[in-house]
Amino acid sequence: MEVLKIAALALCAVILIVLVKNYKPELGTLTALACSLLILYFLVDSIKYAFAYVASLYDGLEAGKAYFPVIIKVLAIAYITEFTAQLCKDAGESSIASKVELGGKIIIFCVAIPVFRSIFSLVEQLL
Repeated sequence: MEVLKIAALALCAVILIVLVKNYKPELGTLTALACSLLILYFLVDSIKYAFAYVASLYDGLEAGKAYFPVIIKVLAIAYITEFTAQLCKDAGESSIASKVELGGKIIIFCVAIPVFRSIFSLVEQLL
């Protein structure tokens, strides 16, 4: 049912943006931003469910618990970066969007450094 709400909201926002952009382009950008925030609001329950599921997975793990938070952080950074970059692109700021994407990639690399260290350590032990 959530997908129908999101689709209806998105279609209404697109129609409104197309109508408003000719007269006041800045209102089109604000409408897109408001629509994006409303979509996130509609997804709050799904996000809560996903976090509860991930927490139950984490509780059931016996090995690899050290890597699980890294994976979650990487996923969160990727989603936040993508959402922000798309908002920038919608506002017509593709250069800022590309910088946001680059920043996200660098942060993901930094967060994943402990995983690289353990992989290199494991390879050294095997050799």
